[in-house]
Amino acid sequence: MNETESAPRKKRGRAWLAAGIAVVLVTAAAAGFFWWRSSHRQDSFFDVSALTGALPGKSEEEVIAELNRVVDEGMFNIAINSYITFPDAKGEGVANIENVPGNRYNMTVSIVLDDTGETVYQSKGIKPGQYIQKIRLDEELPEGFYYATAVFTAYAQDEAHTRVGQAAAKIQLEVGG
Repeated sequence: MNETESAPRKKRGRAWLAAGIAVVLVTAAAAGFFWWRSSHRQDSFFDVSALTGALPGKSEEEVIAELNRVVDEGMFNIAINSYITFPDAKGEGVANIENVPGNRYNMTVSIVLDDTGETVYQSKGIKPGQYIQKIRLDEELPEGFYYATAVFTAYAQDEAHTRVGQAAAKIQLEVGG
């Protein structure tokens, strides 16, 4: 009597143990996924082509002057080439976009054609002290000269990347030639 009753109990005990282990594994996998997703969410804001450091070609005096500049709360400085040349519609141009070290805000930069309002370039986030030297246009433009506006949007350095302001600079683009 004991042998026949204990076999089904052992099977039921093993089934409950297997079910318990499965629940723990599923819960751990879900928790791991949500942790991984939340820890990588902020990374998607920043531009992978942004490099940290002073923009190459700046003199030591320019770097020191930039570092010594006091930026008032709510103010930020922008830097970009005023004339960007692209060898062709798919080529790279030297833009020298810089979020100077003295800024308090993360930045994104979009380049908008003045005549059509079309956005032909959009960066991701750039931290203070980072720069993007070369860019490739998001839209293929025919050969020619284009008047455009570089729009710098500043974001607080919080997890929500709260937008705090914008500044713009008139630039020219040359494609081909």
